Amino acid sequence: KKLKLKPLFFERLFFMKKLYLIICIFFLSHSIYMETEIEFSLNSDSIWRGLTQNNGEPTLGAEINFSLDNGFFSGAWIESCCSENNTYPSREIGYVFGYQKDINKNLYISFNYAGTNYPNSKNDNYDELELYFSFYDFGISYYKGLDNFPDYYEISYSYHFLNNSFNLSYGDFESYKNDKSSNGSNYSIGIDNLQKDLTLSFFYYYFNANGLRDLDDDGVVFSISKKTSF
Repeated sequence: KKLKLKPLFFERLFFMKKLYLIICIFFLSHSIYMETEIEFSLNSDSIWRGLTQNNGEPTLGAEINFSLDNGFFSGAWIESCCSENNTYPSREIGYVFGYQKDINKNLYISFNYAGTNYPNSKNDNYDELELYFSFYDFGISYYKGLDNFPDYYEISYSYHFLNNSFNLSYGDFESYKNDKSSNGSNYSIGIDNLQKDLTLSFFYYYFNANGLRDLDDDGVVFSISKKTSF
């Protein structure tokens, strides 16, 4: 997913980091702190919108999220992905901040800004705005790419039973700069098993490329994650 960004990228990145810090300080100074959540994960591969980022190799990840009682939230993550070969990034680091609200017990909405960065491959960095709705067991996500990064949308469904969750999703990644042969759609089906703060996951994914059929891909992924809240 190597993409060329505008010449002003570094200035924009510096501005967004300053803006992120200012917003976090503002939220903390005007809100009652509610919850911190930390999660560690081990995955058999890193799948991003139907595409493998680690060429079928295991990845380690860590994530931290802060939620405030006024609905604002922020977070950051790191993952040892994207080492398909020596020219690819060796890790992914990202941050997010936004607002979330439960309209009622069946309707949830959130809006956030997310920045994804690759320290040793800055040309691959990208930023997005995400709008997400969940209604009963259905979810809809729309990602608006910034600086010519393609848009993406995803529809999902989850059915909860006992300590398990059965999950389905479909996503479509728009073509890059109107190149109809780039990107494509993806499907996934899987199940999560929840044991207190430990989650075991298994899913099958399929990527349907817009261009060459040789770019189609599928596979299965196993993961285990540990979540702690305080």
